Amino acid sequence: MKRIISMTLVMLLVLGSLCMFACKANEDEIPENAIYVTISDGSLALVRRAVSLSDADGDGATTIGDALVLAHDAAYEGGAAAGFGAAETEYGLSMTKLWGITSGAYGYCVNDASAMSLYDAVAVGDHVYAYVYRDLETWSDVYSYFDRSAVETAKGEQVTLTLTYVGYDAAWNLVTAPVADAVITVNGEATSYTTDAEGKVTLSFDKKGSYTLSATSETLTLVPPVCVVAVK
Repeated sequence: MKRIISMTLVMLLVLGSLCMFACKANEDEIPENAIYVTISDGSLALVRRAVSLSDADGDGATTIGDALVLAHDAAYEGGAAAGFGAAETEYGLSMTKLWGITSGAYGYCVNDASAMSLYDAVAVGDHVYAYVYRDLETWSDVYSYFDRSAVETAKGEQVTLTLTYVGYDAAWNLVTAPVADAVITVNGEATSYTTDAEGKVTLSFDKKGSYTLSATSETLTLVPPVCVVAVK
């Protein structure tokens, strides 16, 4: 009898371990109809979170607003009801809360291009980036982005990225320019890598894993750029 009980306990432990492994594997899987969402509340709060795109508000379209609702439901404590808000304004549907912050100063892009309204359509595979402005006095925040937001590479293989920011000239014309002398961060830690005068940086990784790259600048208030590097 004791032997039977012992064998039963062993089987339960094995099955439990398999269940834990399966659950973890499912968490890492990319959902069907995936769209990717990044949110900055001054620092990176959410990085390329994959969510299954759907018409969250039931208006018959899949939009930036839907993507942000889905991302908050998936990753913010209390879901979109607690962390996200939007209301109709003269500019269309506009954010009133992002990642729990109600400052009223937000921006968002789709595939690193500016958007007009939360009603703007999005599609499977798009990358939505929403952010909170940090500088509410001089509005010096500038959106910045790497030329790739996701990279797959091998151990020891060199990866070259270009960092660009979007700003305005003296006549308030939209301009893009390279971000020079930016310090590259990996998983939130500053590295010795910096961008050159053309905004380029080359780096490599000696261990397998997933790495989140961003950057900081002493001369620009950067909305943190994002590139997720998967080293196989």
